Amino acid sequence: MKPVNIFIALSDYVLPFIIGLLLIANSFTSLRGISAGGPIEGLLFLTLFIFVFYKALNGFTFNFQASLPLLYLIVFMTPLTLLNSYHEILGSSTRTLLALIFGAMTGFVLANFTISQKKSLSYGILFILIIVVWIVLREYDFGTLQRLIFLSNNPNQIALYSLGAMFIFSVTFERPLVLFLSLCIATIYGYLALSDSFFLALVIALFFAPIKFFFQVKSLLILLIFWSILILIAWPLLLPNNSYIEPLFSLWSNADEGGARVTLILNGINAWLTSPLFGHGAGAFSGLTVEFQRFEAHNTPIDFLTMGGIPWVLIIYIPIFIYMKKLFQQGNFLSLGLLIGFFIFSTFHFVGRHPIFWVVWGFCMSGILHVKRGEKCAE
Repeated sequence: MKPVNIFIALSDYVLPFIIGLLLIANSFTSLRGISAGGPIEGLLFLTLFIFVFYKALNGFTFNFQASLPLLYLIVFMTPLTLLNSYHEILGSSTRTLLALIFGAMTGFVLANFTISQKKSLSYGILFILIIVVWIVLREYDFGTLQRLIFLSNNPNQIALYSLGAMFIFSVTFERPLVLFLSLCIATIYGYLALSDSFFLALVIALFFAPIKFFFQVKSLLILLIFWSILILIAWPLLLPNNSYIEPLFSLWSNADEGGARVTLILNGINAWLTSPLFGHGAGAFSGLTVEFQRFEAHNTPIDFLTMGGIPWVLIIYIPIFIYMKKLFQQGNFLSLGLLIGFFIFSTFHFVGRHPIFWVVWGFCMSGILHVKRGEKCAE
């Protein structure tokens, strides 16, 4: 085999496949340990470094627009975090800073992936999910449904990686059967987390999936909307003791955990407003009674505002929203729904420390860069 063929095999198939394996394994706290910076993170970082080294060695021209989050972290957020940590500002965390830097580096690498490399990464994700789901289906007691604490100490982490995997599959797998089976595998894994926000994200994705069909049959769409409005109006009038409003309030009350979520969000906003432009650096600045009690707002956009201010949020979310627009224009409503569902899920939890968030961000940035270059996108 010629050296160039070895390089192509490594950069397009082997290394992305390994990155996919390590990406999902990174969510298994029982393997990597409770604290961050364990061997799984180290292997993922090493594999990403080797990938960049091989690409640079082959003369690949990186698109450095995707390095903007990393530059902002280094130039603005790192000095601010170190300064606030030195002055013992409550909530400042160098550990969170390192996690964000690692995530931004992951996003930069993924934004420079080719279509074939994205597919290889997706197959790596699918491979490990198949193994995990197979083990879970053999060992899990479905007679007494409980939240899955199989390899992750936080079941919501399982839901996050499941949603991220579903979006990645939707923009890489073109064969309907492969796409359907991969989405089923990821859904089963995420379902066992029994997360309200996960189910909400799935409902949103399922709502977007048939929109393309409705656009083609506009009269049917109008009828469905009209019928839905009539049902929503008539239900509480005809069945006053079985109003749909009460279950919705009950669902929100359970999800809100007695008002804790709203309180954390409001205190997170208050913390951000004390330094709206550049934030307070990496850390957690909300609280259950007042701000700056070392609590996260459990809302990624608001937590990002408290950390890096308005510029940081714009850097992160503008590429995501632009890619949503691209997916809408391309008529890929399945991927659009899953991406919106992933975003909605992130408003119930802080997910910025997880590599899967940055992989999704990298996929969005990659889709934008490919469109600018005139390349054919996978979707």
